[in-house]
Amino acid sequence: MQSAASPVPPAPVPARIRPTLRQHIAVWYGIFGVPAIWAAHVLFCQTLAATACAGGVPQRNGEPWQVVHWTLALVSAAAFALALTGALLAERTWRASAAVNTPQRDTFGFLAWSSTAVAVAFTIALVFTTTVLFALPLEHLCGALR
Repeated sequence: MQSAASPVPPAPVPARIRPTLRQHIAVWYGIFGVPAIWAAHVLFCQTLAATACAGGVPQRNGEPWQVVHWTLALVSAAAFALALTGALLAERTWRASAAVNTPQRDTFGFLAWSSTAVAVAFTIALVFTTTVLFALPLEHLCGALR
């Protein structure tokens, strides 16, 4: 005879069998995408500054410094937004990797952790690069080298 007061155990939380496609994309975006954003940002800013001031001489056919500074600011803001998004997605995927229940769980968890670490490191590098870019008086340096 069963008593009416016997407790029913809660149903276990179902674990995902495999990582989702979105999680795989977030992991690889963190590992490869965020460093590529940093590299593209550095190359673009270097090229823009170098064409505006080649060899220490302001270029007549180059963009005026106001346009260069606004372009650098907009490109830096966009790169930061993309890098920060990658870092946040990688971190969310790393936390969600605990719910994955496959023999490759440790591998996916390690990739998610690595993705988070790489994305955060390159986002910090992007902030540092942008800070140095705007802390240097590029226009005055170019004009002083005439």
